[in-house]
Amino acid sequence: MKTILITHFALLLFIIPGNSWAQLVTVSGYVNNGTNGQAMKNVSIFETNSGIGTITNKYGFYKLTLEKGMLNLSITDNGFTPYSQKLEIVSDTTLRVNLQPKLDIKTKQKKQHELHAEVKADKKSNKRGFKLF
Repeated sequence: MKTILITHFALLLFIIPGNSWAQLVTVSGYVNNGTNGQAMKNVSIFETNSGIGTITNKYGFYKLTLEKGMLNLSITDNGFTPYSQKLEIVSDTTLRVNLQPKLDIKTKQKKQHELHAEVKADKKSNKRGFKLF
């Protein structure tokens, strides 16, 4: 009887902790430019709850190994509108994201006030002049 009790106790020591260990899942995918569809390299992917992050490779691919549950995924790159998503992950997941370029006020103003120049040679004096339009 004593042997059975010790055996059961030993089994419980191995089974109970096993159920409480975190179960890991993989979140992977691609990040593309929303304007032209090209893969974006060195884009930051960060899970804010755990503090785990990575960057995309030259193909725009990323892969994170995280615990199951609620995640807050943040994807950012300079010059693009940040992407943030809250997800509940229960199994391996693939997430494709198209980042949209961010236009600031200065960029919009420059585009509106751009000047175009054309160079023409003056046949009589062999001088060059500019014509603005």
